[in-house]
Amino acid sequence: MTGAEPSRRERRILMRCSRCGRRNRGHGDWNVAIKAGVIHATICNLCQTLEENTEAEINEATILYGRDSFGRITGRSKGSA
Repeated sequence: MTGAEPSRRERRILMRCSRCGRRNRGHGDWNVAIKAGVIHATICNLCQTLEENTEAEINEATILYGRDSFGRITGRSKGSA
């Protein structure tokens, strides 16, 4: 899932792909897997399936991401006010 920018602390912690262990050096389109508003996995562009990449592109185009008062990632439709 793209769109929600990880905090500086999260970028230091989430520097490796959860599948292959490759380091994130800021290149390519990495995705994150979020459960209950918390990032629990990062997925490098080489490990992403076509379906995961398509879902991330659709989400990025249609969902506005932010954080709630507890630091959890939230999303709402870009069309809603």
